[in-house]
Amino acid sequence: MYFHLKSKSRKQKDAAIFDSEIRISKKLSDELTHDIYQTLTFAKNSDLEKDDNKENLLSNLDLIYSKTRTISKENSPVIIDKNYPAALKEMISGFQTSEINFILNGFDSILCTKIDKNKKITIYRVLHELLLNMKKHSNASLVVINFSTANNYIFINYMDNGKGIHIDDLSFKNGLKNVENRILNIKGEININSRSDMGFKVFIKLIL
Repeated sequence: MYFHLKSKSRKQKDAAIFDSEIRISKKLSDELTHDIYQTLTFAKNSDLEKDDNKENLLSNLDLIYSKTRTISKENSPVIIDKNYPAALKEMISGFQTSEINFILNGFDSILCTKIDKNKKITIYRVLHELLLNMKKHSNASLVVINFSTANNYIFINYMDNGKGIHIDDLSFKNGLKNVENRILNIKGEININSRSDMGFKVFIKLIL
């Protein structure tokens, strides 16, 4: 039984690593390959001595850098020690712009020292995925994230006032699937409400 469970655990870890590698590879292909090809073609066929062309090339390179940095941050290690609350807040604030305002309620009510490693990582990754979807699809001007704890549960309510997302949008569905899988993998519950022109809402419940 011991060796069976150990072998099963190893296979699950290997499968998780494989799935992660496939996901990263697909994301690089979907988000960068076309942009890089277009930029190389533009650089080859354009007179880069002209200011407009030079500005266009720099803009394209900046976009590629921004996408690469985002993918890197998505898959970089998550800080899970005493600095976790600061790291989580920093990640969230990174999405704030002059056009997008954030309201965080009850953040300090989360007893971060009592949340295990996997739940800390999941909360970080899920919120990051939701905020990426918001930035790409919703045109939201306000994002509200409510945190609370009660009866040994963590509750996270995410809301934005964007245009909502059509459920058939493929890139949204892929990101949403990642969110659902992460929550279900730690025995949590998730409820998603998204309709055109009605914003986007996510309710998450985790055992503390």
